[in-house]
Amino acid sequence: MTKSNYKLISTVIALIFWLIDSAAHKFLFNEATFEIFPSDTHDLWMRVVIFILITSFGFFVDYHSRKILEQTKELERSEIYKATLRASHHILNNLLNQMEYFKIEAKNCHDFNRETLEFLDQASGEAIELIEKLSTITEINTEVIEKSIHPTGKK
Repeated sequence: MTKSNYKLISTVIALIFWLIDSAAHKFLFNEATFEIFPSDTHDLWMRVVIFILITSFGFFVDYHSRKILEQTKELERSEIYKATLRASHHILNNLLNQMEYFKIEAKNCHDFNRETLEFLDQASGEAIELIEKLSTITEINTEVIEKSIHPTGKK
């Protein structure tokens, strides 16, 4: 969606309408003078009302088009976050599977330190827990993401 300034466009259209209406009164209705600001209050009132309606519509369209543009950008950010999260899941899952192979081989080695294996289990469990927290985020912004991966009170 391209960024447009409908306020400016509607104001220009309203001014063009004003000039065309002035020209119509001069050339179609054979008035004696070309009046930008008509002396007849009824004509002036009608032009002002139409001018206000056209410019108001431009402001309305501009506001809503910008709102739609912001929503579209937010949706794109959300989709990028979800794609990044899926990629992170894939990478982490591959790493955890490789670490599981390492753990099996370490258990078969009788000289391997058992505390290290326990630490490996804890680290794997923490990684799984954190990625699950990231997966449940509904409001996508930096603060919420940071809070989801850091325990309460730590950063």
